[in-house]
Amino acid sequence: MEREVLWKSLMMNGSIVMFWRQSILEKYVENIKEEGFDVYLFDCESWDKNACLLELGKTLEFPNYYGKNLDAFNDCLSDIVPSNEGFVLVFKNFDKFNARDKDTTYHVLDIIQNNSWRLLVENQKKLIAFVHSNDPQLHIQSVGAMPVLWNNEEWLNKNRGL
Repeated sequence: MEREVLWKSLMMNGSIVMFWRQSILEKYVENIKEEGFDVYLFDCESWDKNACLLELGKTLEFPNYYGKNLDAFNDCLSDIVPSNEGFVLVFKNFDKFNARDKDTTYHVLDIIQNNSWRLLVENQKKLIAFVHSNDPQLHIQSVGAMPVLWNNEEWLNKNRGL
């Protein structure tokens, strides 16, 4: 894919993109890295709310005053302005975390979506989240008033083995 086309096509329907096949996720991660994005990987398999907020803060190098709650996550995420094209947060096994705590997973994605648009408008930088699910039927309610959709290659149910 052309350099600009990938991030634009990914963000056309919002900044949160779901993946079922690991191979497709890995391809998109490599392509987005080639476009100059930083990529942060998170394995959500055993996450609860506290583990999620702790790991996000640590990996994204939030300041010491980070309160490790959703409001603090929103505040600190809104302070990040990447020096390059932008950054991608890759959440592997997100369905496992979602099964344990739908409320937190929704709010984390909603915060990312809202900050993504702000970052794009204010700084012309991009924030995207890749959400990997082992469950091809995972449905996440709309965030930032935008639906969370499957990537173009797995959009059809038959492409997710359904």
